[in-house]
Amino acid sequence: MQVLTRALYALHRRSVQVPRASRVAAALAGLVGEARSLLDVGAGDGVIARAVADKVGAERVTGVDVLLRPSSQIEVVPYDGHKLPFADGAFEVVMLSDVLHHCEDPAAVLGECLRVASRAVVLKDHFRFGAVSKALLLAMDVVGNAEAGVFVRGTYFSPAEWVSLARAAGGRITGLVWPLRIHDAPFRLITQDELQFAARIERAPADTRAAGVADVAVAR
Repeated sequence: MQVLTRALYALHRRSVQVPRASRVAAALAGLVGEARSLLDVGAGDGVIARAVADKVGAERVTGVDVLLRPSSQIEVVPYDGHKLPFADGAFEVVMLSDVLHHCEDPAAVLGECLRVASRAVVLKDHFRFGAVSKALLLAMDVVGNAEAGVFVRGTYFSPAEWVSLARAAGGRITGLVWPLRIHDAPFRLITQDELQFAARIERAPADTRAAGVADVAVAR
């Protein structure tokens, strides 16, 4: 049984995780542009952060995670899931890849990321369009996080709720890549590009926070 389990995990890594990491990194790097420092919140094995850092020219790249892996491609330090152990504006860009839907208080976590970022936060996550898409996202989450033992909370947001979440954190969405292809066929038929997106969030000026202004540029 253990041999079969290991074989299934290896198949999942080759056919799902590797192409996903490459495409997520490309989308996030496109939203970053150039940056000399990068923080990855929920860094995991650091594969995506390392790829993004190489693409954007980041000389300093650090990760934080509540669950440290035995090995990582970047330096990863412990994180309590609430307060980032860095000063205001310590990094040019902060990134989160499929992290906020795992958080107990996603607005607070995003607010912390905006505090630590001197320029912007970039993230990859999901759109929920109803009960069916929520069930599908939950199933994908459970399968995708089984090997790493990550707790799946299953909190997914609609597009309108993402705008509200950014606003509650003191930011606004200024860039959006949607729909986002991250898997190949046949998995792409299940995961659906329309449920995947990447976004850039910047601190909102004080006069737009109350009004809830969001200037969104969509890249398809």
